[in-house]
Amino acid sequence: MDQIKILTSNLSLKDILLVLANVIFLCLYLTLAFNNKISHDDFYSIYVVREFGVLDGVSLIYNKWCTRYVALLISFFITYLLKFKATLFIYQISLLVLSSSSVYYMLNGLKDSICITTRFQKINCSILISMAILYCSFDVGETWFWLSSSCTYLFSCIAFFFSLGIILAQGNRINYLLLAFCGIIIGGSNGTLSLFILVLLTFFLIGIRVKKLGLFSVDLSSEKITKCITLFVSIHIAFIVMYIGKGNEIRESFFEEISIYAALLLNIKYTGIIVLKIIPEILPYCIIFSLAISTYLTPTIPIRSLKSGLKNIFICFVLFGVLIFLFQLPISYKTQDLGADRTLYPVAITTLMVFTYFFSQIILVLSLNSKLIRNLTIFCLGTIVAINSFQFYQQFTLSEKYSKSFDQRLNQISIQKNEKEIVLDLLPESGFLHSAEISPLPNHFTHDQLKLGLNVSAELKLKDR
Repeated sequence: MDQIKILTSNLSLKDILLVLANVIFLCLYLTLAFNNKISHDDFYSIYVVREFGVLDGVSLIYNKWCTRYVALLISFFITYLLKFKATLFIYQISLLVLSSSSVYYMLNGLKDSICITTRFQKINCSILISMAILYCSFDVGETWFWLSSSCTYLFSCIAFFFSLGIILAQGNRINYLLLAFCGIIIGGSNGTLSLFILVLLTFFLIGIRVKKLGLFSVDLSSEKITKCITLFVSIHIAFIVMYIGKGNEIRESFFEEISIYAALLLNIKYTGIIVLKIIPEILPYCIIFSLAISTYLTPTIPIRSLKSGLKNIFICFVLFGVLIFLFQLPISYKTQDLGADRTLYPVAITTLMVFTYFFSQIILVLSLNSKLIRNLTIFCLGTIVAINSFQFYQQFTLSEKYSKSFDQRLNQISIQKNEKEIVLDLLPESGFLHSAEISPLPNHFTHDQLKLGLNVSAELKLKDR
């Protein structure tokens, strides 16, 4: 009790606002996790696990359609446990814990560059950054609250954050094993992110070799270089296993083949769409959260001059555009289309990081005094408290109504499963959750997925609006 009094007596207003923002956000997340339901591909996963089991199911899908074997293993394992009512809720909570823990690892590695030192501040700041990443996702439900999707895109990004934290921290042999494990998760789950990281690490390691990294203020110790090589090798091996799968050949047959030159030209268009059309959708969240993070952390690395700071900002935004181009390129080459919102999740995270870096440089360039920074932090955190309060109220209502309607639909299908046709009411708006609504078209694959998962032969039809 005395320790709690000591802790609360040392809290500043910005610390109190951060705790309040996190508490409301946790209430929001718990509500969403409690009301979350399986959707689309998850029903097909139920069918595969029921008919073939977890391991044989992974082998089947790996050879017939999707080679993301690590993501499939996680997804099918969770699917197998769905017979327990609390499984999906526990899984969703685990995602937030893992996300915040990975950020905590990174903050620990950056402890010499940021102003927060206590474990209490690091934990709260880790939750804040995870909150920011969730809000800045191009589609929150598709990325965070869809089992089949989160096992691929969210898990791989969490593993990458853990990797960065391990590389930055003082290491031991166990850390190298953890790093290899993270590499396997990334390489066996997310082909686009794997290829992107491999390209970046290749240039990074080549740059170290030819001693051209003078622009970066990074402690490039032999230990950190060895860790980078460990991550590179583990991702590479896992990625090769994913790439050579027979399912890739079948999946590629659905897309046209184009030349690298044509893909490069097409990719310029898609990069422009991402920068000018997709990213602006998350800019309001991105700006307020990046401002809050940059002012709360208050970087301690000094800027020599205004020219130096502006140069860093210019280089950062140029690299940002290049990174988006490189990330989208394999998608443009394979599919001749934009990546889905869930596929572009790393771009959303990078956008948040770039704006956080931008504001931190502005703070250093303008040499803002501590009082002004504190007031700016309080304003940003107060705004986040208001955002979380509004979303908690709205999502509580939307997700609860959606959850009840979803349960009623499954109950109706269970009762009428032997009839020739089942006419279903439309599901209400799902808010941040990923909707399990099927297509109005009777021959759409969402109908087949639902019928296979529920073992129903009746035709499904949606009522007219």
